[in-house]
Amino acid sequence: MILNTPLRSLLSQIESQKKPGGNIDFNFLNFYSRYKFHISSDLPSKEFLTWLIGFSEGDRSFIVSRRGDLSFVISQDTRDIQVLNMIQNNLKFGKVIKQGSTVSRFVVQDKIGLYLIALLFNGNLVTLHNINIYKKFLDKVNDYNNKGRIKLPNIKLSHFSVKPTLQDGWLAGFCDAEGSFSVTIYSNSNRYSIIFDIAQKNIEGQSILYDIQELFKVGKIYNHSAFNVLYYRVNGLNDTKLLFYYFDSHQGTLKSKKLKSYLLWKILHHKLLNKDHLDSTKRYSLKVLAGKINNTWD
Repeated sequence: MILNTPLRSLLSQIESQKKPGGNIDFNFLNFYSRYKFHISSDLPSKEFLTWLIGFSEGDRSFIVSRRGDLSFVISQDTRDIQVLNMIQNNLKFGKVIKQGSTVSRFVVQDKIGLYLIALLFNGNLVTLHNINIYKKFLDKVNDYNNKGRIKLPNIKLSHFSVKPTLQDGWLAGFCDAEGSFSVTIYSNSNRYSIIFDIAQKNIEGQSILYDIQELFKVGKIYNHSAFNVLYYRVNGLNDTKLLFYYFDSHQGTLKSKKLKSYLLWKILHHKLLNKDHLDSTKRYSLKVLAGKINNTWD
């Protein structure tokens, strides 16, 4: 069922709690200034940084332990460790650590690294859920900066009014973390489905689905069968084709295993548009290809 009006209104009210003012665009001036001083004059690109922010918002990466220890963590299946290495290579700080046989993490725990992470995300977060977590994280970072032999200046909390667009990498990063491409070829008929989904739990995180719907100008938002979960869905050949403009652009390039999923999804889109699913000699191969979209490790 499509989301009801009262809940839509409630999401709008929650979104309006973000502080007014500030920049609509992502602002990395303070981060770049301190990055040059502490790390390198070879700066990470704005496209990468906006992608990283989107990816991190999907992964919920700000960690404050019960003991008060701080860390910034992005976790991935070890089979996709390349995306963690790419993050470390671009930032030139943090570590990639394998934990167990299936999980790897990009971790920042040193004082300079945490300081730069706090600067990077300050004012540049989109989802209310992550903004609230970040505020607590920033308080702890400022406490940490005032202790020990190396002291760093306090970071003043910036306004959060940034909005992603189709001209930056935030949405690609968020889809790398949260998006799902799928095709189903049914066995007992000529039917098929081609779908792009993003699901979000909790009202604080769900308002972003309306922003994404507004960016793509297509798709609908539905109640999920799971409690307190909404999902944004684009389906059908005509509507899903409208997503190609962004994901085929430089800004929209996916960087995780989702890129391979997207490319297979797009190939199947072309084959379905060409009506290959109506040819009994081709239909089985389409079904096999569809099964690989979300099983791209081979």
